[in-house]
Amino acid sequence: MVDIMILFVTTLALVTAGELPFRNTSLSWDDRVNDLINRVTTEEIMVQMSRGGSGPHGGPAPAIPRLKIDPWSWNTECLRGDGDSGNATAFPQALGLAATWSTDVIHKVSEATSIEVRAKYNFFRENKQYGDHKGISCFSPVVNIMRHPLWGRNQETYGEDPLLSGTLAYSFVQGLQGGNPRYVRTNAGCKHMDVHGGPENIPVSRFSFDAKVTERDWRLTFLPAFKKCVEAGTYSFMCSFNRINGIPACGNKKLLTDILRKELGFTGYVVSDQAAIENIIDYHHYTNNSIDTEALCVNAGCNLELSTNLEKPIYFSMLDAIKAGKLSKETVLESAKPLFYTRMKLGEFDPLKMNPYNYLDMSLVQSEDHRQIALVAAKKSFVLLKNNGSFLPLTKRLKKIAVS
Repeated sequence: MVDIMILFVTTLALVTAGELPFRNTSLSWDDRVNDLINRVTTEEIMVQMSRGGSGPHGGPAPAIPRLKIDPWSWNTECLRGDGDSGNATAFPQALGLAATWSTDVIHKVSEATSIEVRAKYNFFRENKQYGDHKGISCFSPVVNIMRHPLWGRNQETYGEDPLLSGTLAYSFVQGLQGGNPRYVRTNAGCKHMDVHGGPENIPVSRFSFDAKVTERDWRLTFLPAFKKCVEAGTYSFMCSFNRINGIPACGNKKLLTDILRKELGFTGYVVSDQAAIENIIDYHHYTNNSIDTEALCVNAGCNLELSTNLEKPIYFSMLDAIKAGKLSKETVLESAKPLFYTRMKLGEFDPLKMNPYNYLDMSLVQSEDHRQIALVAAKKSFVLLKNNGSFLPLTKRLKKIAVS
């Protein structure tokens, strides 16, 4: 009873002082998240989990004024710079970066990208601007394995080798997130999970593609790079459009819970690809209504919907799914925790002066240092695509070469 009274008095003092426990930096991250989750309503969580972004219709996640929580922009790319949000240093495309065979290049590019993303976020936040490509939660890197030359996203990947893709992804994630012991500069989001590299419209669109994969091929080819993302400490994954052996990725409990969380130990959040949850109905015909689709995806482990539907994303059926007994309130609360945990680690609920990343400003965007990183990366990305004039082997012309 004494302990309960002490806790009550402490909490009352914090509230009286205008500092709710989730803003109390002396508490543990888990205690702060739990306090925040206990203060939001199920209706508020429903909206937060429905607003992952995607164009002018899907985001940002709205403010919660009574808790003095601002809107939050989840949808930022960060793949090779941050051009979608305006002025930015342009780095080589991901496939070009992979051609450097250099974790050092990858790390420097992602770090520079992250610095510019954070600097612009600081500017947007100060000016109360919220929306897609104005946040610090990145939808990068892309670690799909390239298997078909006609797939339309090959240039965003690191190629066909699982070991190389995973190694480079590890460096990219760490470069984005920074090395501060308390805060994350920008959070990575590895995508598209999983077995997503099917051909574009051959024989069917990637929106309805069913990846038929053996357990061996799945684990030896398509999962290793995502495992490296977990090891690197990524805060997010994006589930893909396709089905895996008949089950849509964003509603695939084996993928998002059994493998990703239980086997690989991931504790962050999963966001759907753009309209991937809607496609479960419209393209896959796996379910035929929003209530069943909502329950399928949340129960499987998808925390955030990236929808193109402003009026009624699928996750707006959350309350109906709970009422129908297809989804529990406890599952919803647990699903929302990684979202707010990530926002806390990014520094949203701490005093601005505590976070060194809040001091990054617009002078860093397209800085000379970043331009030099881009130049070096471009030089190291050069590859010989065709052996015109029998340029190779070099031994025909040179007896000795120097490699730097």
